Amino acid sequence: MSVMKNYRFLVPLIFLGVFAIPSATAHHSFVAYFDTTVEIEHHDVTVASYTLVNPHSRLVYTFTDENGNEVEWAGELASLNHLRRRGLGGELFKPGDKLTVVTGSPTRSGSNFMRLTRAVFENGDIAQVAGANPGITRAGE
Repeated sequence: MSVMKNYRFLVPLIFLGVFAIPSATAHHSFVAYFDTTVEIEHHDVTVASYTLVNPHSRLVYTFTDENGNEVEWAGELASLNHLRRRGLGGELFKPGDKLTVVTGSPTRSGSNFMRLTRAVFENGDIAQVAGANPGITRAGE
């Protein structure tokens, strides 16, 4: 009789493990959305907005393309909590900030969207927002 009681709890746990966990990990596989074999750079960008939220923060910026057109792009960053733990929260980017370079992996859909990995400020500070050793490197250090 006790074996039957255990099955009542075991079967739903197995069901969750088989169906729920793979879908959760698939959502967090950024490789499905971004082409990590390619790194793009945008130069002389101006921050339009920085939204620090869960599950993914976002930096929206503009720059002038090779044809002289102003182009808007967005970069996805890690979650609010992840960024804050690494000193990359709050006022990291403010509207109007000038960045000399932003780099990241473009979206597979071809839209003006990337997984942002690094931003370089005019003063030379570098915000490594993804990858190994995320954090701020101050110019001259």
